[in-house]
Amino acid sequence: MTQCRESVERAAEYVFATARVATASLSHQFQALFGLSLAEKAGAPCAAGYVDVMAGQVSSALDRECAVGRFDPFAYDTKLLLLCHSVLRERGFESDELASFAGEVSAALREMDVIPARLAGVAHLLDAIGEDPFGAAGRIEPDMPRADRSLLLRAETAEVREVCNRLAGASLFGARELVIADRDDLLLTLPVLLLQKLREYDLILGSSLLRTLKYLGASEQEDVDYATRYLVCQQQGDGRFGYYARELEGPSGRIAAQDLYLPVTVSVLWALAEASVPGLRVIERGRPVAVLGTETG
Repeated sequence: MTQCRESVERAAEYVFATARVATASLSHQFQALFGLSLAEKAGAPCAAGYVDVMAGQVSSALDRECAVGRFDPFAYDTKLLLLCHSVLRERGFESDELASFAGEVSAALREMDVIPARLAGVAHLLDAIGEDPFGAAGRIEPDMPRADRSLLLRAETAEVREVCNRLAGASLFGARELVIADRDDLLLTLPVLLLQKLREYDLILGSSLLRTLKYLGASEQEDVDYATRYLVCQQQGDGRFGYYARELEGPSGRIAAQDLYLPVTVSVLWALAEASVPGLRVIERGRPVAVLGTETG
């Protein structure tokens, strides 16, 4: 979709500019690096150069944080750190701290007889970047327990987010085929939640639901097309996504750019990047791993 590609390119420009200011924290910079790497995979002409610059900036900022003992990897989203670790290595920036963190998490997972479904996404991601979280005979729980459709429709935001995170992680962001018993129910329920969250103007969760539906194979559904076009229409002239009341932005426009618009823009950029490039891979899949209840003799 041409509109999606153009939106991704403009969003990349905004993300890069926002993360380059002196007040951008390491967390902001990690978000930006990941978002820009997605824009590069989607073919945005500006993105490759932006990723090069941002990778160097993140590497330097990480070194400074580590030098003064401020960097705590467990204070960040694990999958975001692992994805950024992969991007940094691709750009020639090795981080002993991120490598040590990846190894530590892998070692913890190897000690489990069965990896729980909530950690399956982390395990698949570690495997894809060259770690060994499964060990010789590692197994994981099924990707998702059977969900009650009526309960899911009434679920709180945090519960819906958890469903999306588990499906996205278990599918390695679309690189693996999901093993779930209630795919048909989810394909009926998630579009309802998608439209509901967009009505509530929760663009981050709406984008996550849109991506999750694509991982389930719902790319051709009318609701998916509508949601994609709706997100494109939420882009401002400078590339950011979202039209928020001034009181939500706080007293400083700069803070709003980093704490409000940056995560929203990266989330929508991700959804539109996958919409503009069918089969886009955030990261390549690792080796096959046995899922409990699906092994054959």
